[in-house]
Order: sequence, then C-alpha cells, then structure tokens
Amino acid sequence: MTAEKDVPRDLVINMRQQRRFWDKVLKGSPEECWPWLGYTKPSGHGLTTLDSLAIHSSRKAWILTHGPIRDGLCVNHKSKQVCELQAICCNPDHMYLGSRADNMVDRWTNTAADERGNLGRPYSLAHEQMQRLWQRRREGATLKQCAAEFGIHVATVCRYITTQRKQRIASLRSDRLSTVAKLTI
Repeated sequence: MTAEKDVPRDLVINMRQQRRFWDKVLKGSPEECWPWLGYTKPSGHGLTTLDSLAIHSSRKAWILTHGPIRDGLCVNHKSKQVCELQAICCNPDHMYLGSRADNMVDRWTNTAADERGNLGRPYSLAHEQMQRLWQRRREGATLKQCAAEFGIHVATVCRYITTQRKQRIASLRSDRLSTVAKLTI
C-alpha cells in the first residue's frame, strides 16, 4: 500500500474527503439503502459540502462513485420499492441521472392525489390570511415579522406584496382611463 506522503497532494485531499464522506454513511449490501448519518435539512435530505459548497449527500455520493454530473441533470432515486429512504439514501445503485422533469414524474408516480399532501414548505395563503397579512403590513409589521407569523419565507411575503401592488396599479389605471374616456366623449 502506498503511503499518503507518496501520493500527490490533490489526490490525498480527495481521498480524505471521500473517507470523511463515507464515514457518515451506513453502508450495507448493494440492494439495501445506505442512510446518510450526517446533517439533514428540514426536508429530510442529507446535506454535506463539496469544494465548500452545500450539496445533497446523494449527489456527492454519485460524484464520488461515477464522477462529475453534466449541467442540467439531477441525481434521482429509483422507485420507493427499490429505495425506501430516498431523501437520505447514498447508495449509488439506487440512483440515476435524469432531468428535473424526471424527478417530478418519479415523485408523483404511484401516489394517490389525496396522499401527496404539501411536501414542500407552505407557500400559499388563504384569502383570510392574505387580508390579515395586509392588515399587519398597514400596522407597520416588518416583512420578517409577517413571514414568521405566517410560516412563510420573506421572499414569499414580498411576492404577495408585489402582486397586490400590481393589481392596485392596474385598477387605478383602468379607473383613470375610464374617467378620461368619459371626459372625452
């Protein structure tokens, strides 16, 4: 076996990264799921780093096993019959490269509509919640306060505000145009 000091530095770093990564994976047989034991996001996906950038653990497992991934491709998990722990599974045999559309098709295939639920973070507000949001903004609540109160991201609050402002401006323009039209007749 070659001593690490005899191996080029770039390769040593790569070997160390691989060892550190795979130490956080509970490996089993090729047919079993290999769960990620490190940090997981609230969505349940394993999270690690590659070149100081956050990356899903399954994506890093693919890269370490098969090499770089072409732009525009996702690391998708095979069906739930093959891979039960999809969000944290790091077994490269349970993955394939595909498009984002492939990933969405896989997500909803063989799942009844009433079982799907809202798998992402909540992003839509009911009409009553929207009225309360506008009331809170008129009272002087910050975007951050509103986001926390409704359990949504600050960017989502901004999107609602922008949409409502566009609707108000369009309404004012149409009112003004109708007034001008009446005056010119």
